[in-house]
Parts: sequence; C-alpha cells; structure tokens
Amino acid sequence: MIKFRLYINFILLLKTLEYVTVCDIVLTRIYPIILSGGVYLPEKINYEEDTKLRRISKALALGLTTSMIFMCAACGGNKTTTEPASEPATGETENSATATEAGQDTADTEAGLLRIAVNADIVTMDVHKTTNDYLVPMNVFDTLFMVVKGSDGSSSIEKNLVEDYSVSEDGLVYNFTLRDGVVFSDGTPLTAEDVKFTFERMLTLPDSEQTDYGASIEGADALMEGKATELSGIKVDDDTHFSITLKEPFSGFLAQLATPPTIIMSKSLVTSAGDDFGVVPEKTIGSGPYIVTEWERGAGLTFEYNPRYWGKEPSVKNVILRVMDASSMDMAFQKGDIDILDCQLIDSAVVDSTYKTQYKDSIVSVDRLGVNFLILNEKIEPLNDLKVRKAIQLAIDRESILQSIFNGDGKLEDGVYPSGCLGYSEANQGWLKHDPDGAKKLLEEAGYANGFDLEIALKSSENESNKNAIQIIAQNLQDVGINATIKNYDQASYLELRNSGDMPAYLAMWTLDYNDPDNVIYTFFGSKDNTVLRSNNYTDTDVINRIAAARGIVDQDERMAEYAALEKKVVQDDAAWVPMFSLKHMYVISDRVSSFTPHWAGWNDIYFTGVTLK
Repeated sequence: MIKFRLYINFILLLKTLEYVTVCDIVLTRIYPIILSGGVYLPEKINYEEDTKLRRISKALALGLTTSMIFMCAACGGNKTTTEPASEPATGETENSATATEAGQDTADTEAGLLRIAVNADIVTMDVHKTTNDYLVPMNVFDTLFMVVKGSDGSSSIEKNLVEDYSVSEDGLVYNFTLRDGVVFSDGTPLTAEDVKFTFERMLTLPDSEQTDYGASIEGADALMEGKATELSGIKVDDDTHFSITLKEPFSGFLAQLATPPTIIMSKSLVTSAGDDFGVVPEKTIGSGPYIVTEWERGAGLTFEYNPRYWGKEPSVKNVILRVMDASSMDMAFQKGDIDILDCQLIDSAVVDSTYKTQYKDSIVSVDRLGVNFLILNEKIEPLNDLKVRKAIQLAIDRESILQSIFNGDGKLEDGVYPSGCLGYSEANQGWLKHDPDGAKKLLEEAGYANGFDLEIALKSSENESNKNAIQIIAQNLQDVGINATIKNYDQASYLELRNSGDMPAYLAMWTLDYNDPDNVIYTFFGSKDNTVLRSNNYTDTDVINRIAAARGIVDQDERMAEYAALEKKVVQDDAAWVPMFSLKHMYVISDRVSSFTPHWAGWNDIYFTGVTLK
C-alpha cells in the first residue's frame, strides 16, 4: 500500500513537470527527499502531508530507489525533451489507479483527522483586527455564550464560558459567573480580569475593527477617546464574578457575546506576545477546543485538539486546512483528499452537474441568514447623485444572476435584513424590479445620458460564482450606458481600500453574526466610522443617529417598527444599498464524515466540533 502510494505520487509528479527528464527528477529532487524521510508531493495536486509515509519512508527508500533507477534507465538521457508528460492512454490508466488509491486513502487516513479547503488564506488570527477571518477565533478561543440551532431551524442563546447570569429589571446591568476550572491551552486560568481586558483591548487597539461589540458598554466612549484608562462599565468582583453595565438597554447584547468578535483573550498571554499575537501560532492561544500548530502563509493551517479543553472532547482531533483554487478543490474532494467541500467556493455549474447528481445523498444544506448586495460609495461622483444610485438599482437583472449563476438556489431580497432575520419586513419586499429603460431615463435626468466610468472592486480570491455575478452586473450597467469595469485586488489590498472609505463599488455578502436587525444596519450605517469602514459614506446623519438610537428601544414591537422604517429609508428612499438575494449554503461530505452541522447562519467558517467522523 505505502509503496504503491509512492509510485503514484512519483507518476503524478511527472505529469506536473515539463522539460525535465525522469533521471533528473529522481536524482536531484525525489531521491534526496526519500532518503531524508520525506515524500515529494506535487504542489499542483494539493495533497496533504501523510505522516505515516514520513515515518516509514526511510525503510522503503532502498527498494524504491532501485525501482526508480530501473525506470530512469528506460527513460534515456534527453535533457531537452518537450514532450507532454502524458498521453490519453496513459491518462486513462493513471485515472483508474488514482481512483483506486482514493478509496484506499479513505481507509488509511489517520483517525480523527479532518481535511478541509478554503479559497483564500487568512490575513490574521487576531479577531480584533478583522471582520472576515473567523475560523481561528471560532475554534481556538471561547465566547461567554453560544448559539445553538434546534432541529426545527430555530436558534437560541446558551451559556458557554458563563455558568450563570442575571439581568437587572431596567436591562442595564448584567451579572455573570464564569465556569470554574477553565484554562487557556498553556494552563493559564481564565478569569474575569481576562474578560475586562478583552473588551478594553477591543475598544483601544489602534486598528481594531470590532469596536461595535463593546460600544454599548458604559464608559466605552471615554475609553476610545482617551479620556479614561479603563472601561468603567465592567466591574470585576473576583476571578469568576463580574458585571457589565450598558449605556442604555440593548436586547441584542447577549447575542453579541456569542459571536467570534467577543472571544475571550488572556490578558497575560496577549500582553507578553505583543505584536506576535495573531501572527505566531504558539503565541495565539485560547481556551477553545483546538490549538493552531502551524500557519504556512498562502498554503494553509493545521490544528490539534487542546487536551486542556474544558468541554466535551470532540470527534475531530486534528485538522489540515489547505488553500486551493476552485478546480483543485473539486478534484481533491473527488479524489478523497478533503472531507468537506464548500460548494460556494467552486463553480456553481459544477455543483449543479456533479454534486447535485452524483453526490446528492452526501449534501448538507442550510439556509444562509445573509444577503448579497452591491455597495455604492456616495463620496465618489456621480454616485453622490440619488438618481444615479436609483438607476443602478434598476439596471441590475438580479433574477437572471440568481438563476444562471446560482441555479436558483436562493431568493431575491429587497431590503437590508435577509429572510430569517429578526425584524424581516414583508412590507419592504417586492418593490425593486429590473427596469433598464427606467435606469436610462434616470441617468438622463441626472445629466449622465452618455454614462460615466465606474470601477467595481473584486477580490482575486473571490469564488467563481461571485466572479461570474460581477461580470453580469458590469454588463447590465454597460447596457444602460455606464462604463463599468472590474478591478482585481489581492485580499489585503482589497480590505485596506475598503476600510479607507475609498472603494467606489463592490459586491459583497453579509451573513448574520447574531440574529438581530442591528447586526446588519448598524454595521453598515450605524455610525460615521462604520460608513467609512464599509466604503458607502452614507451622508444622512439623522438616519445614522436613528439607527444608533434604535439599539436602546426597550419595547420590541416599537424597535422592529423602527428598523423596518429605517430599512425603507436607506434602501428605497436613499438607494444607499443595492439588495441582491439570499442563498442556500451547500456542503458535500465524504464517506469519512458521519455528521456535519454547519454554522447556524450558514457561514463558510465552521466549528470543527460540529463534525463527527466515522
């Protein structure tokens, strides 16, 4: 079995390399690796490192080398050959062997090992510095509360690090008791001081992107403005008892405490790590079920089970996460090299033709509590013209995109809040229709009968479906006279430009962090800073103030009515948001997976504890 796998890897290597003879490969690249205890795995194939092979490959080196030398003798010594690495007949034989090997790999894969893939590497492991990279915070750290999804699709907020809590009658003061005996993965106890430190860091870190999650706490403004040195709204009584006082009642506060941005960090460990926190795995540790053992930039991460974890021991003990493009991801799953395939990250046409047919019994699907939308930057002319923004709303054929790119796996959304979100208003649905003639008329009225130039930003790591969707959006805009062009950015440059407030337009998706309308509308329009961070630069300060004030409305019916009115104002009246659609989120699981529970809101990031292996 092992020897056979070495031969297969050798053959696959030959397919990936041109202009090099077999002898050169064996003598200069493979033979030294074999003798040193390694196995060469072609980068193109994106194989995982097989630890079993590395343990015994030295023992096989002599026999394998003899075989390779025999193969070299048959190859001759032409060092300038440009012949293709394989021919059709050879490909058929190799595919057959590889299919057999994939089945054998399933049986031989290390027990407790989960193999997954993503289409882009993370930028940071520090949750205070990102609104995107949540995989590490979700699995390495813990939150005070957690969201539990019921069998009927409903969700509830349950205690996690918190053992007990109470809320004052006026909704302002929350008293908490932490679980006893919780430690970080290095053995350092988790205490109430760590909770206070976490929120103070969130609010004072110069490049923090998560201040919204602490802004409702009393004293937050003074701390952020440098008028105070500590957060007065958090009082620590002892190691396991503390209280949080809010500036005003906020019914979504407990839900916020169940989100990745509020994971609890160790005061001593983060302080001693300095700039290495969030960058160096061994200095980025939490109290959660896993530890990051390696982060290979651009290639992926590896995780191991945290033996000091206070909760139930998970089925998954080790995780190998690899960064792959869509076609490699598709091929890797079908070869048995990854265990959970995120269908959103591959071409929807492949999902429709292959996975909905050949793998239909292995599909796990969840309604994504999120909305796709197009953001227009009101700071940039002529997007500061209301008629221009309304013209763009009318120009985009959303139904065509939903059907042709996403195979109809979703529904049109005409507002800010997606279907399934608390506060979803049917009254705000059904108003937006595709009307290119109406769009042209509005552009003419605005003085842009001949159109204008518009750049739409695109992350180079974006999934294939969204890339195709942006192409159609650009074409729709061109059809009404707007010269829309697409500009690619790498992940870091994209986020830097968007956060600066200077990105002209972009297509994005927001999936709920917590089930409350505040999570969407406040994030994008709840403060001047938020409008800059999201590059919409919304200008109506009265509406911004109303959105911020809505958090403190105690009566639930009154609060929901205000959120519906705000949604209509932002989307229909001011055209500050071009709503698109919500989608189903589908995964395919391998034969190694017994069960898989996706994130309750349908995020791409998953909890490894939600996977049970056979």
